Amino acid sequence: MQHSGAPRRARNHPSWWLVALGLAAAAAFVAHDRLLGFDTFYGLFGNTVDAEVYRYGGTTVRTSEPLYDFVLHDALPFTYPPFAALTFLPLSVLSIHGTELALNLANLVLVYLAVWLCWRQLGYRDSARTRLISIFLAVLFTWIEPVRMTIWLGQVNLILLVLVLWDLGRPERSRLRGIGVGIAAGLKLTPLFFIAYLAALRQWRAAVVATATFVATVLLGFVVIFSDSWRFWTSTIIRSERIGLISSPANQSIRGILARTLHTEDPPMWLWLLCAGAVGVLGLWAAYLAHRNGKRLLSLTVAGLTAPMVAPFSWGHHWVWVIPLLVLCLDQALRWRRWWGYLLPFAAAVPLLAWYRSYPDGVVAIGIFMTPGSPVVQSLLQATYPIVYTVLLVVVLATNRPTGITLRREADPPTVDA
Repeated sequence: MQHSGAPRRARNHPSWWLVALGLAAAAAFVAHDRLLGFDTFYGLFGNTVDAEVYRYGGTTVRTSEPLYDFVLHDALPFTYPPFAALTFLPLSVLSIHGTELALNLANLVLVYLAVWLCWRQLGYRDSARTRLISIFLAVLFTWIEPVRMTIWLGQVNLILLVLVLWDLGRPERSRLRGIGVGIAAGLKLTPLFFIAYLAALRQWRAAVVATATFVATVLLGFVVIFSDSWRFWTSTIIRSERIGLISSPANQSIRGILARTLHTEDPPMWLWLLCAGAVGVLGLWAAYLAHRNGKRLLSLTVAGLTAPMVAPFSWGHHWVWVIPLLVLCLDQALRWRRWWGYLLPFAAAVPLLAWYRSYPDGVVAIGIFMTPGSPVVQSLLQATYPIVYTVLLVVVLATNRPTGITLRREADPPTVDA
């Protein structure tokens, strides 16, 4: 059924959500304090080692040290494109503690912005209630493994998420739509998948803007740090082993599953490309169908979760697109208007929680994919995020058929109640 010409009225959250989510957020805060803490090594803000890598990467821009030669703490090389080092340049003038503080504060704000942007795309009012609910959910989501580990490590995943959510959440006629995708891809290559997504939706202007912006980040890198750029784009880019062991349980990509299944660190390239290509096409088709049926945020979320599936290496914390997935589940529960509808977001959140296991030597393993068990159980747990993605893909393909009337690409803007 098509939208009528009348403007849609903006939606609002039920008032009881404020109480329920407020209590849940308080419980999450207490759980952080009582279980792993905030500033102990495994506490929420206790590591931020990747923030140190970013800071040192920015420092090399001001010195003659090669960007891709340093290995911080004898284990952590710089694995991002040269443009990322230019972006991290301001961090180089901060102390290590200043850098950690800046990244921690930024990531907390970014979790909130990601949730708020999702509600706005779903047509909810930009009210005090929506903002407060977004704050409560942001606190709750710090117990979702991809979010918690992004904060714990001082990672940039949330920056990429918000850039793309903001950029592609704008109306298709928006000027320079696609620039956020291009910048995100310049910081980390995974968001390049969204250029293919824009092409699949035949949003050619946004695809061109995204591509041009990404190319501009590459050229800027060559202008400022030519030798590092040449090295990255001619050799470093294909060395996935610099990121980590391909067979690591934390590698939640197709390539990681193949490496663990075949018991090798180098699964056949043809097999990975075949599997990644098939999943990529299915993911784009599902995203296209969702968009065609007027479900823009669902479409974006499917694309966002397809990207780490097909990437050569995807740590669990790369899967921050589960934030919009959980918001969509909450929205669907509200639409069903039945108590059992809230089993959906609960079921979706359970495998994504920051489950952890403490060992006698003091090491804490975080993430359900790090849980030991029998060979069969362990194999399933180590494929948790791909399984969640597969379930989402099946549901989207089953409920968004290619036949029928196509909804208008741009819904009328919601009106705000006085």
